[in-house]
Amino acid sequence: MNKFITQGNHLIVLVIVLLMLQACGGGEVRNQNNRAINNQQSLEALIKQAQQASAERKGPLLVQAAGLLVLEQRYEKAQELLIHVNQQTLTPLQMDDFYLHYGEVLLALAASERSLNQLKTVTNPAAKSIEWQIRYGKALSDSYLANGNYFEAAKLRIELTDMIDNSHALAENSQKTWEALNQIETDFLQQLISDFNSRRVNGWLEIVYLNKRWGYHPERLLSELALWKQRYPLHPSMVHQPETLKRAAAAEEISAKRIAVLLPLSGKLASFGKMIHDGIVAAHYQSASSEEAPLLSFYDTAKHLSPLTTYNQAIDDGADFIIGPLTKESVEAILDQEALATPILALNQLEEQKYQHPLAFQFGLPVEDEAVQAAHFAFEKGYRKAVAFLPDTSTGERAQKAFQAYFEQLGGELIQVQTYKEKKKIKQDVQQMLGVDKSIKRKSALQRLLGRNLEFEMRRRQDADFIFLHARPEDGRMIKPFINYYFAHDLPVIATSAVFSGKKDPQTDIDLNGIEFPHIPLLLSEQSQFQSSRQKLSSVMPEALDGRGRYFALGFDSYKILTQLSILQAFPEYRWSGLGGELAVDENGLVHRFLTWAQFNRGVPFVTKEREVRQREESNTGSSPTPSLFLDSK
Repeated sequence: MNKFITQGNHLIVLVIVLLMLQACGGGEVRNQNNRAINNQQSLEALIKQAQQASAERKGPLLVQAAGLLVLEQRYEKAQELLIHVNQQTLTPLQMDDFYLHYGEVLLALAASERSLNQLKTVTNPAAKSIEWQIRYGKALSDSYLANGNYFEAAKLRIELTDMIDNSHALAENSQKTWEALNQIETDFLQQLISDFNSRRVNGWLEIVYLNKRWGYHPERLLSELALWKQRYPLHPSMVHQPETLKRAAAAEEISAKRIAVLLPLSGKLASFGKMIHDGIVAAHYQSASSEEAPLLSFYDTAKHLSPLTTYNQAIDDGADFIIGPLTKESVEAILDQEALATPILALNQLEEQKYQHPLAFQFGLPVEDEAVQAAHFAFEKGYRKAVAFLPDTSTGERAQKAFQAYFEQLGGELIQVQTYKEKKKIKQDVQQMLGVDKSIKRKSALQRLLGRNLEFEMRRRQDADFIFLHARPEDGRMIKPFINYYFAHDLPVIATSAVFSGKKDPQTDIDLNGIEFPHIPLLLSEQSQFQSSRQKLSSVMPEALDGRGRYFALGFDSYKILTQLSILQAFPEYRWSGLGGELAVDENGLVHRFLTWAQFNRGVPFVTKEREVRQREESNTGSSPTPSLFLDSK
């Protein structure tokens, strides 16, 4: 016991020194409010009292101090104090304090199972103050959540509603409830709705189920929510709405009467600008009637040095929605303004998302989206170790960063990145990627040493599950045969859309056999709507069915989607089916494309994965089916 007391006093002295140092130099955060200052003063007082206290009084004081350290998120220090508490000196109620604070510490230090065991050991929370019970309920809920018991986590949060009297804390509690229930599978949510639950719990289960069930269908979801409100008036989820429900309630279609389109219609980017122009015009004339269609005005950004000149001219002409511009530099110049006069759908995406304009959306053809989808596609197939073969360009670097970040987030590993630059060196670059260059060097060294030719079996690396490739068609037709030649014909190759020219050419593309890649459904999908679109375009605009088709689809979809942008942003599960893929909008206003997957076989790409275009189901309001997104004969 004396040894324990001596060690305890030594620890207390150390903590006091640390507190004094932090009070002198690191108190800026704590001094942000009076509560932090009071905690600091109380903590120092408790530590001093514990230093002077008897063995029987020391334990309770250390537990109190540990509780304050937890509030300051100094979990390691709190754990040090709790480890040195003699639990035999604590009363049952003081032991509940010990279990609470130790459970909080273990949860913060990622020992979630031990944390839950500690917190469940609390015997009499009802004997404590309301503030203590709220703290305990939050900690126990968070611990259940960390252990994957989402329903128990949510029920505890729901029980706390009647104890919390602060509107900000109630809103936070509702958000936590929402997040916990959203972790539960949709079908299981419905099964959990039961007469054994309180109406409040069933109300939560129903509203989360409706959001997950109809998240892709905003009109039906809003209709179902209206019926839900009649069943559960004044439910806490409506009084203190989670962020998702707030966005859903505020979502409205964007109404545009005069659309200005900013594109390079002359100069070096004119071919891309004109293809986007044609897509926008095609979508415009496909509108229900000329009376309802907004007025379109096109502005050539190539005629002015500053993109702001064209932008300001469009605003002065009365534009209430802007599509464009196309280049990153132009988009950045416009979004760099302090405020925007009208909503804008830029036709490119900036790498650094430093702009938070509520009226700004960004829609482009970024390689990052495809790299992320390649990582997801590979991981879904069970591949965990990747090598990347990419051009030594800024685009190749962006593809690598996006692929690596997402693949490693999923749990995969990028074990090597091999770049290529010159066509004449691609053979050596492939050798290096596959590790056969070392075999070749060993053979050459032995032949020189022995003075005669040797027969040997070349061995490639065996630690990779697949190759992530970004290459143009002409480069891909060189790269894949070399991969096959160096004994890696059985190593899967997953590429970006750049590997496909857009036109089916079996004789030329036979060297691409086996490569899997994503591309826009306009060019690849076997669904009837897209086949019909290709048939119609082949006679009136055949150039939209080759590599330039991506830009035609970008223009077409940008016009069709503009009224839905705010709704898409409010409903993250909602996917809008367009010519360029399934489209979704994130909270930052970035439009993401989800593409069709295909694999080269005998030089022809065959679809291997795509989601069927989901038509709207009849809702209780009798809404009509989805209008056609495709080119109709007029």
